[in-house]
Amino acid sequence: MANSLVTPTWYTKEVARILVNNLKFASNVNRTYDDAYVQSGAKVGYTVNARMPQRYQVTEGQALQTQALNDQFVPITLTHQKNIAYSWSTASMTQEIDSVRDRYVKPAAAALANVIDYDGLNTLFKDVYQSVGTPGTTPSTNLTYLQAGAKLTDSAAPTDGRVAVLDPTSMVTLANANLALFNPSAQISEQYREGQFASRALGVSEWYEDANVSKYTTGTYTASTPLVNGASQTGSTLVTNGWASGAATLNKGDIFTLAGVYGVNPVSYASTGQLQQFVVTTTTTSVGVNMATLPISPSIITSGQLQTVTASPADDAVITVLGTTNPAGGTLAATVSSQSLVYHPDAFALVMSDLHRPTSGAEATVVRSKELGISIRMVQQYQIGTDSEPTRLDILYGWATLRPTLACRVQG
Repeated sequence: MANSLVTPTWYTKEVARILVNNLKFASNVNRTYDDAYVQSGAKVGYTVNARMPQRYQVTEGQALQTQALNDQFVPITLTHQKNIAYSWSTASMTQEIDSVRDRYVKPAAAALANVIDYDGLNTLFKDVYQSVGTPGTTPSTNLTYLQAGAKLTDSAAPTDGRVAVLDPTSMVTLANANLALFNPSAQISEQYREGQFASRALGVSEWYEDANVSKYTTGTYTASTPLVNGASQTGSTLVTNGWASGAATLNKGDIFTLAGVYGVNPVSYASTGQLQQFVVTTTTTSVGVNMATLPISPSIITSGQLQTVTASPADDAVITVLGTTNPAGGTLAATVSSQSLVYHPDAFALVMSDLHRPTSGAEATVVRSKELGISIRMVQQYQIGTDSEPTRLDILYGWATLRPTLACRVQG
């Protein structure tokens, strides 16, 4: 078979097709910002600012009451360049096209897809402060996932297009729990055949199983009652005390609530009736009984267009960390749990860029699907001394959390 059948353009298109088919989390997030990078020679470190929608407060009466425009941006930086490189002989290139696909294309595509998916799932969940379930305990009923949906609804997330990406154990547990329920026969049949929960169930449009779902370990502290240290605190940091002396650590990604501080719906600004959950944004260790300036998200904002909570915490308000046993004088042990996600695609964004095509003695091509946001560069160069063609496949991409209110972690 002629070598022309295995051209860089054909090869890269084949990789792009398989890469798209293998992506689960990455193919179900916002991709609308890719156009900012469709240019020659995008480099690592390039950043595009994703503009967030305005939030307005409705006023009453005939009087004109103007309000500030709050332009909010989330930077998306291309921080990851990944590649796969290998060399094959010209004899190998004369094999039939299916052999080339099975031997080289599929493994390369699977590895590239996996690293994109892995990076997203193991990075972005720490930005999400809404959570259901108990760390270290796999959810065994539908209630946990319905609670995740309720949190999204309280946060004004669209009900259409919600996605769930679960770790394998959570998926099989959920599927097994629903096999005996009175569900449409087609859904039961799908669950039986695929071992996965059916689509469009429990308020979620698509359910996916993904082994790349992150395993997260909570922080630790011994018997203590952590408290807010000082009233009327607002912003993205919180001064606290009451921790176990010199022995308390909250890891980036730990979640907690504050007594008396409730979340608000971002459209109506009415209380959700649920304690607002906060996430620790930087691993922090106590000094004595004090936790020096604990960094948190969301910021504590008690009024205005960007309001997040009903009120700031009172002095000595009790802090309850997710996973703590008996919050009053309790302990937090290092607990490993899967971080499955229920979310709307607009919660996260993935950007891939067109890499520069070198021209010095190499044959290079870039295949990009504008619709799917996949961009892969392939470069080949013939080596006369070994009668071989070293080949490399490169991708350049970046992840960002756009709107954490549109996502909920499911502890497992």
